[in-house]
Amino acid sequence: MLPFSYFYNMGINNFIAVFKESFDDLESEILATTKFKEMEEWTSMQALLLIAHIDDTLGVVLEAEDVRNAQTIQDLFKIVSTQ
Repeated sequence: MLPFSYFYNMGINNFIAVFKESFDDLESEILATTKFKEMEEWTSMQALLLIAHIDDTLGVVLEAEDVRNAQTIQDLFKIVSTQ
C-alpha cells in the first residue's frame, strides 16, 4: 500500500485523472465537486470498476460502503487519502 504522504501530495487533480481512467467513454466534465452518482455514465457496474481501478492503480481497497457514502469526487479523495 502507498503511504499517506503519497496521497496527500497526489492532489485532487491527479485523483480526478484516476477516476476518469476507470470509465471507457466519459463525456461528463469532472471536478472535485462533481456528484458522481448523478453522472449519466454512473452505474452499479461503474462503481465496481472504480473500486477495482483504484485498487489496481493506487493500492487502496475501497469498500462499496465508502462509495455509497461519498457524494462527490472530493469525498472519495478524502476516503482514499486516509486509508
